Amino acid sequence: MPEDVFVAGIDVGTTKICAIVGCPQSDGRLEIIGVGLSPSSGLKRGIIVDREDATDSVRRAAEIAQAQADVRVESAYVGVTGAHISSVNVTGRTNVSPGPAVSAQDVQRAIQSARDAVPLPQDREIIHEVTRGFAVDGESGVARPIGMSGRRLDVELHAVTGNASIVDNVEGCVSDAGVSVSRRVLEPIATATAVITDAERDLGVILIDVGGGTSDVAVFIDGSIAHTSAVPIGGDHVTRDIARLLRVGFDEAEKLKCRYARAVPGLVEEDESVQVQLADGSRSEHVPLRLVAEIIEPRLEETFSLVRANIMRAGIYEQVSAGVVLSGGGSLLAGTAEIASRVLDGLPARVGSPRGLSGLTQAVAGPIYSTGVGLALLAARDGAVAGGAASEPVTLVDRFKQWWERLLPRA
Repeated sequence: MPEDVFVAGIDVGTTKICAIVGCPQSDGRLEIIGVGLSPSSGLKRGIIVDREDATDSVRRAAEIAQAQADVRVESAYVGVTGAHISSVNVTGRTNVSPGPAVSAQDVQRAIQSARDAVPLPQDREIIHEVTRGFAVDGESGVARPIGMSGRRLDVELHAVTGNASIVDNVEGCVSDAGVSVSRRVLEPIATATAVITDAERDLGVILIDVGGGTSDVAVFIDGSIAHTSAVPIGGDHVTRDIARLLRVGFDEAEKLKCRYARAVPGLVEEDESVQVQLADGSRSEHVPLRLVAEIIEPRLEETFSLVRANIMRAGIYEQVSAGVVLSGGGSLLAGTAEIASRVLDGLPARVGSPRGLSGLTQAVAGPIYSTGVGLALLAARDGAVAGGAASEPVTLVDRFKQWWERLLPRA
């Protein structure tokens, strides 16, 4: 890809919108040149409930990223998630056309055969698909069959389906914000692109992206995607538990969770406490932080138990040996990885952050940026240009200066 073009990804989440702009480099890394983060409005559990508010949130994030990068984003890869998501592995088959070798047309016919095998009720559609591998004349493990000799071509396809209207509403919000959707990508697949290593994919790994309204799940085995899903519990559920049991407002509970809380009571000293404002606004009181951890721990245990049951139903749980990688804002609480490992039968667990980057790496160092970065990485891999470069090449220092000047009030 030429150096004067850039790519973009937009993560439309329940609690935040994240827009990432990057320039693909010749060494395969992605130079991050713009990051936009905006609180979400109009979304609940990954579903648009107020299109105007959601559009405004997307627009704000996109404008911040564009101002920092000094570019105009025309199109982007956009993440799709929610409890309505489900997946299935299907196979397709075709006879190879007369000739010396498998052609691109043969590959497309095999993939279409697999698509036709996906069960699709009237209100659902295929929103993402990943080719897991091919077989030529029964010999499996073929990654690139074009040019190989054979008479029969089989393909295994991982197809993700979702509610058509929910997906259309997400696309509509992004389009209304002034950015066309060049491709829809299932969010856990995008997140995995940013935080999971090739070695982990080969050994078998579980990705759990703990968002605000849902927790996205992706399982990779033998180097390819084997299962994707979402469980309807996320970080907002933890916040609501704190608010209800401590009798404080949601915003006060969120502040308490993000600034002071830990997920495991053993990580808190007996005498640690924090002052909170009660919901009635009449007074405040001190709350032991160990009590807060005792509220958080059962909800996270429930979340990871649902993930475990989900993967068990898919029949692939025993094939995972590399461990668990956590991402998303819900993974930031100290002790979350410890709980995940405990519930998932002692599998090693770590919190993942984006890798393979240059440029504004510190601006996207946390797990809340993983999905947005993964979307941009996939766009770079596919050569999906989001627009032209700035009118004059600028250095990273220049970009910071221009972005800061835009934020300053004019005289």
